[in-house]
Formats: sequence, structure tokens, C-alpha cells
Amino acid sequence: MKKNNEYFWKNNKADNSFSYLSNSIKKILNLYNTKKLSHLDIGCGNGYLTKKISNYFEHCVGIDISKSAISQAKKNYNGKIKFYRKKISNINKKFNFITIIEVIEHLYSPDDFLKKLSLVADNKTTILITTPYHSFIKNLMIILFGKFDNHFNPLWEHGHIKFFTKKSLKELCERNNFIVKKIFYSGRVYPISKSIIFIIKKK
Repeated sequence: MKKNNEYFWKNNKADNSFSYLSNSIKKILNLYNTKKLSHLDIGCGNGYLTKKISNYFEHCVGIDISKSAISQAKKNYNGKIKFYRKKISNINKKFNFITIIEVIEHLYSPDDFLKKLSLVADNKTTILITTPYHSFIKNLMIILFGKFDNHFNPLWEHGHIKFFTKKSLKELCERNNFIVKKIFYSGRVYPISKSIIFIIKKK
């Protein structure tokens, strides 16, 4: 939905992708010792997923440029997460762990976005990025089952404008001086997974 030229959130409940992403991200976080780490969730949306994973960290901050997103994230919430309507460029500290969950597919310039990560990350920061997964087999299935207009929906205001394969996401990270450490998949089974998850670090 469009309201005041921003991605509009009408509630703070689970979105379509939140259930499977939450389970996958929790499994990944269990592989790391995060209890004493600071966490930044970039593009936190309505805060639902940020709240689901906040117990894995000592300190948590969620940022989004959408006014409605931050309003919904703060609604009836008294926990430890600090939610701000801010851009990365307005954050003046580094974080130990950063999550970017289903964000880069909405961006006009993912390259510019990754370059700005240096403002909040150093070479010790672990960064978790998720985005809808695309591959020849999955895209073929989308076409065969008549789901093209639903999946590549041109009528969704502020919707997906970038569609990543494993190869293209890896190239994006590497040309912006990030090393891909691990790759996971979420939702359904590979090779028709719903999302791909990269763990990256700065070179």
C-alpha cells in the first residue's frame, strides 16, 4: 500500500514471510555466541521479526525510513529494542551483528546500500542478509503454475524491484568488499526455497 510516498504498515503482526524466516534465522543464530552482542536490524518494518530474535542479543536497535513501520513497531511495546525512524547515515556507532531481512529486493541501488554499511559495521561485524530466492528451476515452476503476475507483481507499490539468484547476490556482496561466509535457504526445500540467507563480513 502507498501512503505519503512510503511503504505503509497497517499493523505489527506477522507478514507472509515472517514464520519461515523467523525459524530459519533462529537456527542460524544458535550457531553463534550472540548473547553479549549489539544488534542492528536495518529495515525493521513493523518490528515483528526484530522482536522475535531480540532475545539472542544484549542490545537491539531497529531502524526503518517508514513512519508507519516505526509507529507499528513501538505500538504496545515496552521491551529492550530501541526503534528509530532513521537512515543508516544517521547512525553514528558500529554494531556486532546486523540483520537485513527482506530489504534489498526493494531498493533501487543495493550497491549504494551495501557501501553505506561501513557506517555501522567493521570487519568484525557479522551481517545476515535475506532476500527472496530465484533460480532457473524456481522461476520455471512459477511460470508453469501460472504464478508469474502474483510473484513478480508490478501492482505492488514499493514492492520488489530486484530479483536475486545465489550468483547475483554473491557478486553484489563481493564487488562491495564483503566476504560471503555461509549460505542458507529458508521456506520450502531447495531448489524452490522461498528465501536465501547470506552471512557476510567486510573484507
